[in-house]
Order: sequence, then C-alpha cells, then structure tokens
Amino acid sequence: MSSSRAVTVSAPSVAQQNPGVRLINLVVDPAAAFRGIADNPRWALAFAAAVALRFGSLFIFYRPSLTPLKLLAGVVFQVTTIMPALLLGSLVVTLAAKAWRVDVRWTPTFSIVAHVYVAYTLATIAVASIAGAVLPESTEIDLRNPPFTNVSWLIGDSGDVIVHRMLAELDVRSVYALVLLWLGLRSASADATRSPVAYVIATVAAIRIVGVVGMQLMR
Repeated sequence: MSSSRAVTVSAPSVAQQNPGVRLINLVVDPAAAFRGIADNPRWALAFAAAVALRFGSLFIFYRPSLTPLKLLAGVVFQVTTIMPALLLGSLVVTLAAKAWRVDVRWTPTFSIVAHVYVAYTLATIAVASIAGAVLPESTEIDLRNPPFTNVSWLIGDSGDVIVHRMLAELDVRSVYALVLLWLGLRSASADATRSPVAYVIATVAAIRIVGVVGMQLMR
C-alpha cells in the first residue's frame, strides 16, 4: 500500500522583504514598505539612496563643476551630514516611544527614520522639479523650502522671522513624513495601539517645532 505524504510549502516571510523592494514600496505602497521591518531592519541601502539623492539633486538644480576630488568631497559631506541627522531623529523617536510606552527597538527605529528620510528627499526633489518647470527661469528654487509646500507665503518676507519659520513647518512634506513614521512604528511595534503611536508622532512634531523656534531665537 502506497502512502501519501503531505508537503507544506511555506510562503515567503514578509520579514525578508528585499531592501530594494522596500524602497520602491515607499512610493507605490507605503504601508507594505514597513511590513516586517522589526525583524528585518536593514537600512544600508536606504542610507546610500539618501546620500545619492541629496548629492544628485545638487547637480540637477545647481550644476556645479565636477572633478574627482569634488566628487569625493561631496559624497563625504553628504555622509557626514545625513548620518548625524538620522541618529538624532532616531533618538528623538526612541525617547518619545519610551515616554508613551511604545515598544520598538533602536535598529528598526533607525531603519524607519532612514526610509522616511529617503521619502522626504524624494518628495522635495519632485516638488522642486515641478516648481522649476512651471515658474520663470529667473526664480531661485530653495531645496530646503521649495515653493508650493507650506503656508509661509501668507505673511510674505516682511513678517516676523519666528512666525515665518513656524508657518514653513506646516509643510506637506513634513505631514507626509509623519504619516510614514506612523506607519513604520505601527509595523515595528505590533502590540501598540493607534493612540500611543499617534502620541509619539505628535510629540516628535512638537519637538521639531520647538527646536526650530529655539534655533531662530539663538540667532
């Protein structure tokens, strides 16, 4: 008598999501981009993408002359400016998460922040490119604060500097980044309910605004 043996083929784990696919999903399916990030928090490709985007955008908008030495110096500069920003952002998110009892480890948090940074940079380049295409050629595009992204234009250049900077923080790119951060933390902390994660996001946003105002006051 022949016996049959059942063979079970397990589906690929979402935790093993390819880093390249995760980057693509940032644009096409943000919720899917962060699935499994707690178990597979690889961030190196996201960091490399952030450096490449920041460095490449300089050539798109400013067209500087290029030599091998300038190329190396430019890459080193981007690495040494982006990494501290990611570390500081991850620290703020981690402390806010602990304050609201959201259980998320450091490495997934850093990976989330790195991917959010990539998405924010992509959004900035996209908006600046559109602005450059529709505005007169004489218009200077500020990559840190591109046109059409915030409401600082309501008071023009003659208003209070601090108020102007706070209005500049009401930016669609910042809202987009906070939504992605919320999705990332929800995926990285499966036991967290929506309210504590929302409190973490609100805390991060408040800290950023306080930091911006503080920087303006120290000038």
